[in-house]
Amino acid sequence: MMKSTRFVVSLWFSVLLFVIALFSPTASQGGALEAEAAFKANNYQVAYKEWKELAENGDAIAEFNLGFLYSRGLGVPKDYSKAAEWWTKAAMQKMAVAEVNLGLLYSWGQGVQLDDEKAAELWRSAATQGLSEAQQYLGYVYLIGKGVPKSSNDAIFWLTKAAEQGNVDAQVSLGSIYLSRTDVDKNLSLAYLWYNKAAKQNDAQAQYNVGLMYLKGAGVESDTALAMEWLKSSAAQGHEGAKKALIRMQTELQKTPP
Repeated sequence: MMKSTRFVVSLWFSVLLFVIALFSPTASQGGALEAEAAFKANNYQVAYKEWKELAENGDAIAEFNLGFLYSRGLGVPKDYSKAAEWWTKAAMQKMAVAEVNLGLLYSWGQGVQLDDEKAAELWRSAATQGLSEAQQYLGYVYLIGKGVPKSSNDAIFWLTKAAEQGNVDAQVSLGSIYLSRTDVDKNLSLAYLWYNKAAKQNDAQAQYNVGLMYLKGAGVESDTALAMEWLKSSAAQGHEGAKKALIRMQTELQKTPP
């Protein structure tokens, strides 16, 4: 049986993702230029001072960056409630990346009270602005019904938008959905399409699945040479399934008479 699934849902519940660490300021913002230079030099206290002055005057970029400093404990004590405070200010100005990160805090209840509906609301706002990470997360919550009604159609809609922007995790998830979800019509051609796009971006799991699809002729014409090529790429990244599949292939080849 083909091992196919690797939904990324569990990852974003355990690992905080920061989409953008630093926004480049406009040339007219002298304080922002100083803050950026200080940040790049790891002088976080100076960066904090400069950004705070700008943030207190309503600069959304500075508000976001202050939240980032608090979320990482750079130049200030780590404090998710302070991060949430500043990201909320930036999110109120419709800064998509602030909405994504604030949504993550709401999804974990870190620095704010856990609120799955609020997280989904923030991700929807960022997703409609075209941010692929937000589209990815919104797709996931529709897939599992977290903060929104469970809907495979909505999940596929948003994951596809993210995948079309090159979001690897969304591409892998779509491949898994089309290959093995019981609530979605199986479509091996689409499963191959999305796995192949992710494999070309060097995703080990996708490379493994593409290799198996070539080996079994699932969604694509059977090709042992291509199967081995993709499995080797996956195995080189430490994928245990790919390593075992290569051993099985080599064993079978040795049994085959010349």
